[in-house]
Amino acid sequence: MKRLLYIIIGVTMLLVSCDKEDSDNGNLDGFWQMTSSPGITWAFQGHILELRDVKKVHQDIVMSFTREGEKLKLSDPYRVDRDSDDVALQNADLLIPYGISDTTTEFYISELTSSRMVLDNSASHLEFRKY
Repeated sequence: MKRLLYIIIGVTMLLVSCDKEDSDNGNLDGFWQMTSSPGITWAFQGHILELRDVKKVHQDIVMSFTREGEKLKLSDPYRVDRDSDDVALQNADLLIPYGISDTTTEFYISELTSSRMVLDNSASHLEFRKY
């Protein structure tokens, strides 16, 4: 009887402790490759956007993002420094290779499917493929 009680408690604790984080980003979540610059990728998860140059020419960046309907708002960019603390960016110089012209910017989502994304604003037209 004691053993059965322990098993029930153990199973209950496993079920309660498992917490799955869901995102309501739909097709936006995942890894996107910029078609005009194949080494540039954007990765969305939760409310974090990671900008990465797989060729290691440009600095990796993380940013916050929010999606409100067809608007994608990017803010709070940080230069990724794995050896110490990430550094907040004060200007957009490191963002320009990623198609972003300001530390706080907004894109219109012109197209978003499970395999293709097109973002537009007054400064940029960005096309991506999902991989």
